[in-house]
Amino acid sequence: MRKIISLYILLQCIFMLPARAQFGRLEKYPNIPSQYDAAFVDYVKDFASGVAKSSYGQYFGQITKERNVYGFGAYYTDSDGVIYGQYRLGNFLFGIKMGTQVAKVGTNDHYICYDLTTGDPLYIMKDGDKYALPADYEKTYRFESLTYENGDQYVGETVNGKREGVGIYYYNNGNYYYGRYKDNDRRGFGAMFYTNNTLTIQYWKGEDE
Repeated sequence: MRKIISLYILLQCIFMLPARAQFGRLEKYPNIPSQYDAAFVDYVKDFASGVAKSSYGQYFGQITKERNVYGFGAYYTDSDGVIYGQYRLGNFLFGIKMGTQVAKVGTNDHYICYDLTTGDPLYIMKDGDKYALPADYEKTYRFESLTYENGDQYVGETVNGKREGVGIYYYNNGNYYYGRYKDNDRRGFGAMFYTNNTLTIQYWKGEDE
């Protein structure tokens, strides 16, 4: 009898594991710990900014002495639209890929895709697999273009109409800021891009830090 009970418990545990994994919350994109972002910034903070051209498109952002794309920047391409974010040795690490129809926020392997015509989230892609959105995502997250009375504009993720997630804030003087937001405020590391082809990396601390 004890053997039967033990076998039943074992089988129950085995079949419960996939169920727990299946119902685990799938994040929109990797949640990068702040210390990793800080280490990245420590490495790239002294890199100069400039313009680089390639067959892929034109890049504006940080560049190493060897002319490698490395740091914060924006790539203007024909195939993928504008790509804002962080790069390492020419490779995209994290940010926003904004085309004409959709915007993808995250990494190459793990991102959320939004419909630019409606602002609605469509799906999450992770490691080559496409996932349907958790129920609360469709009600909570959007990708919007918000214009303010002074002429400034925000393009990026929102929650209940507020800037939250990853986005770009365009100033009416031509400068723009790329970074993360929470409850309408900048949060963590981001980069200010200026019209004279320079940029500065900035850190914004939240009230809870």
